[in-house]
Amino acid sequence: MFYICSMNDLHVIWFRRDLRVHDHAALVAACASGGQVLPLYIFDTRHWHRPDTSGRQFDFLLESLADLDGALRKRGSKLCLRSGNAAEVLSQIHTQYGIASLHFHAASHDPEETERVQHVRSWAMKAGIPLREQAIRRAMPLTPGESETAFRHYMRQPRLNAPENLDTPDMVSEDWPVASDYGLGDDACAGRQTGGRTNGVLQLRQYLSGRGRPASKRNLSVTDRESSASGLSPYLNWGTLSDREVWQAAMRAKGALLSDGDETFAASLDAFVENLEQRSRLLTAKPRHEQVENAGLPNDIFKREMVGAADPRLAAWASGRTGFPLLDASMRCLQATGRLESELRSLLLSFATCHLWLDPTAPAQHLARLSTDFDGALFYGNARKVVGVSSHPVGQIPNPVRHSQMRDPEGTFIRKWIPEIADLPDALIHSPWDAPKSLLAEKGIVLGQSYPMRMVDHMAAARAARRHLFPEQSSHALPFGVPARPNMARRAGMSKSGRVHALPAKSVQLSFDLGGHA
Repeated sequence: MFYICSMNDLHVIWFRRDLRVHDHAALVAACASGGQVLPLYIFDTRHWHRPDTSGRQFDFLLESLADLDGALRKRGSKLCLRSGNAAEVLSQIHTQYGIASLHFHAASHDPEETERVQHVRSWAMKAGIPLREQAIRRAMPLTPGESETAFRHYMRQPRLNAPENLDTPDMVSEDWPVASDYGLGDDACAGRQTGGRTNGVLQLRQYLSGRGRPASKRNLSVTDRESSASGLSPYLNWGTLSDREVWQAAMRAKGALLSDGDETFAASLDAFVENLEQRSRLLTAKPRHEQVENAGLPNDIFKREMVGAADPRLAAWASGRTGFPLLDASMRCLQATGRLESELRSLLLSFATCHLWLDPTAPAQHLARLSTDFDGALFYGNARKVVGVSSHPVGQIPNPVRHSQMRDPEGTFIRKWIPEIADLPDALIHSPWDAPKSLLAEKGIVLGQSYPMRMVDHMAAARAARRHLFPEQSSHALPFGVPARPNMARRAGMSKSGRVHALPAKSVQLSFDLGGHA
């Protein structure tokens, strides 16, 4: 093959889920080449036609790309946009300009992204273009001691400074797309987080300045957990912040807190960095079982019904009209904000797959579309662990009423998102079907009209599901007051022993001055 090359030293930096100029190994390597650097982003048409992607995710991406473009322009460069198959786009650029080398970060184990990168590798090898693929050392799924050492060793390394200037060729970029260009419909999400590094840094600063202090306390309500969450998930998933930047900032803040004697906040940051490590491990874990097309879920060995959006069970569940207040409040919260804590997402998915006995694919894809922070490797990695989805189910089928009483004892979260039943007393707001008819009439609540009746008898549905999921176990219902499982403390951010990790011997200095991180 012959190429018409008008540039002899063009080094392409291919941005994907690393939308920043700071602590960016691939960008630093491209700049070190000494030639012209082309910052490139390719919209993958196939990805945005998937059934688990949405307009809210696309809009967050556009905001993140606009922020990245602004940072590049401050350095004398700009972002070049293309749309289509990555290998074909790169081939067109190489034919017209000639690519001296291609720089990018290694992919996670998301099947789609792995396939995309492999196609680019194959094309580059045939075209004779050197690949400079930067591996991010994450927590590998080895023994706990080894993985922690590797992860923390990488996290302690100095972060990479952004280049001060970039020499970029004057290359025509495609117009900025809109969601409808990829068949994505209107996706109103008034409470959605705004994309971009600038907003990610603000979230981090607010979290470390005090918002995250209560996070390590036990038995926090849904509302308290929501208000003390970092809110960093979509920024980490799109790489507007690097894991290492966030880890170092947290450890620096923790050192200061311990000096001040604030062990409560320090414990919260311990849980936070442990979650960062678990996230890193999940990104590097290869699925151990066969995948369903377009979804990283195990094949449903129980042969449940795969339904469409018109199915009344799926429609009621997806619209927050199941009649179970915590489930409905969770779904409405996710619809309005694009955010929901992972335990509640798991509860929603488990209810659909256990109590409603639906094939996991459609419910999982619906939750994925609503999640601004959707990342295939992380989302489906967590979904595969849910009782009702896992090909090796372990644990109890979650009881939506018991979880409601445990997680929202005063009904604050439920009242916020389901005003139809806000006047019910705390003791009845978790199960309005138990309320006396006289009380319902007094409050103007008509079950089945103003608020739906519960879709199923959750205890009977759980017993039926248990007979299929755990045929070797007793089908008798567990006592209502059964204590929380031992791993609840770990899921709340603590270690198995209930202790927090010790402070590393040497804390790392990191400043998040927005003026220096534009």
